[in-house]
Amino acid sequence: MNRVQTELHRHLDVSLRLSTLLELAQARGLEPQSTSLEAFDKKVILRKPLSDLREVLSTFTLFQRVLDRPEVLERAGFEAVEDCWNEGTRKVELRFSPSFVSEFSKLSWEEVLAGFERGVKRAQAKYPEIQVGLLCIASRDYGPEFAEKTVDFFLKHQSRFVGLDLAGNEENFPCRIFEPAFKKAVKAGARITIHAGEATGPENMWEAIELLGARRIGHGIAAVRDPKLMEYLAKNRICLEMCPTSNWLTRAVPSFESHPLPQVLRAGVPVCINTDDPGVFAVGMADEARICREKMGMTEAEIELCHRHATELSFI
Repeated sequence: MNRVQTELHRHLDVSLRLSTLLELAQARGLEPQSTSLEAFDKKVILRKPLSDLREVLSTFTLFQRVLDRPEVLERAGFEAVEDCWNEGTRKVELRFSPSFVSEFSKLSWEEVLAGFERGVKRAQAKYPEIQVGLLCIASRDYGPEFAEKTVDFFLKHQSRFVGLDLAGNEENFPCRIFEPAFKKAVKAGARITIHAGEATGPENMWEAIELLGARRIGHGIAAVRDPKLMEYLAKNRICLEMCPTSNWLTRAVPSFESHPLPQVLRAGVPVCINTDDPGVFAVGMADEARICREKMGMTEAEIELCHRHATELSFI
């Protein structure tokens, strides 16, 4: 089916192709030369739920260890955009955390941004019809002080980003502790999306909106538990960036069949469909659409509506 496909929630720093990840890991002595792609797939790709979100996040370390030089970041940026193009996506927001990428590599944040940018621009030169925007992530796990540093970095380079995000361990780092850092971004007119309501309840979504200035919410699974919040999201056109496979693997939902996406969509809340971390979940947009159709009972018209929401509410 021909549709204008837009994706808003895809982590650039966890989007390496499996073959690229293996090649880079072997070159750095992180994986034996004898490891086959098939064996590596079984080792790296998550295909059944782990205990919780924190356990899933702990699997990302290998990506940090191979994203260690500017030319690798350029390659990652190029391949991520090319993969989106090949999936039929024509507008995509790719997000990354400078603190996450630089933790092991010790690259400067400016080098990280420039490396990814070069890859994105090279891909756009090859596929000029695709629109790409970069989102800067403040990582919760590094604490409020690093979040403030990230916001300052974002504001310094605001013209090179389309928006700002907060991501990471939601249970131990609720939105409210990051309010001082995000106040500066709100004052500067930044477009803000916040990971919330994935591993916690609707109260963290309220904090994301009221304290951090969120205009979109990453995941937002918990919205269905608060009718007042659902009404607010619908009235104010606050989009929930839902990621079916990710939400199942992190146990945000017990099954695809119980995923709240159709319920939220039918209540008038703008929702969009996303892959989240294709480097570890091995999914593309077609996979997510199939799950929505076959497991959640959504119609093609409803899937199309999700893409219209994404296109309309993109920060690009």
